[in-house]
Amino acid sequence: MSEIESRLRAAMHAAVDGLPPPTDLLQQVRLRRRRHHVRSAAVAVVAVGALAASPVTLALHGRDGQAGGARTPSTPAPAPRAAPGTVLDACASAIDENLGLDWRQQSVRAGPLWFIDLRQQSATYYGRSPVAIGGLEVAVQDRAKAWVTAAGLSRGYFRFLFGPSDFKAGVDGHYTVADGEAGVTFVGCPADQAWSFQRGYTLYGGYYLIAGSPRRVALDIWTTASRKPTRITFLVGY
Repeated sequence: MSEIESRLRAAMHAAVDGLPPPTDLLQQVRLRRRRHHVRSAAVAVVAVGALAASPVTLALHGRDGQAGGARTPSTPAPAPRAAPGTVLDACASAIDENLGLDWRQQSVRAGPLWFIDLRQQSATYYGRSPVAIGGLEVAVQDRAKAWVTAAGLSRGYFRFLFGPSDFKAGVDGHYTVADGEAGVTFVGCPADQAWSFQRGYTLYGGYYLIAGSPRRVALDIWTTASRKPTRITFLVGY
C-alpha cells in the first residue's frame, strides 16, 4: 500500500457520512486524528488526520460589512454545481492535511489544480476486487472551479471513486470499472472557509479504479475560462 493510499483511508469518512462504514475505517480515523493532534505543533510534518468541514462550522467565519458596525446584507453565493458527467467535490468534503514544504516536487499542476504525488502512482488489488485501487489527492486554488475527466483510451479502463456512496464496502469490497465516475468537479473554498494547511488551496482526497497495471492514464482538465482542456498523462505502476 502506498503512502497516499494510507493517508486517504482516514480521509474517506468525509465522503461516506450517513453510510455504513467499512469494518476498520472508524478505528483508523480515530487513530489518525490522535496522531494529528500530537503532531500539530511540528513544521512540515504530514498530518494524518482528516476533518470534514461542516456547514455549521463554516457559518462561524462570517464577516461584518461596513465600518462602524453596520452589517451589509450579502447575497448568498450560488451553490456550486458539478459539470455534466462528473461528481462534485466542494467545501463540505475537503480534507485537512499538511503536505509538507516540498509537496510540489512530486506533484503535477494543471491550471488551478495540483495532483499530489502524481509522479509516483501505484494501485493495489484489494480483497475481492478484480480492478486495482489507487489513492488520489488534489489541491485546488481557493474559489477556483475545475473538472477532470478520463481522456482517450483511458475512459475504458480508468474511473474515479470520489462519489458520496462509493465506499459503502470500503476499499476491500468488490468493484468493477463501471462502479466509478468518468470525472470529478473540484471547487476551491473561500479563503476564510478553507480547511487546509496549504495556504491558498483546498484539498480533496479520493480513490480511482484501474483495470490493469502498469498502465498509462490520460486526464483532461477544464476550467470555467478554458475553451479546450489541458491534458496530462501519468503512469500507474504496481
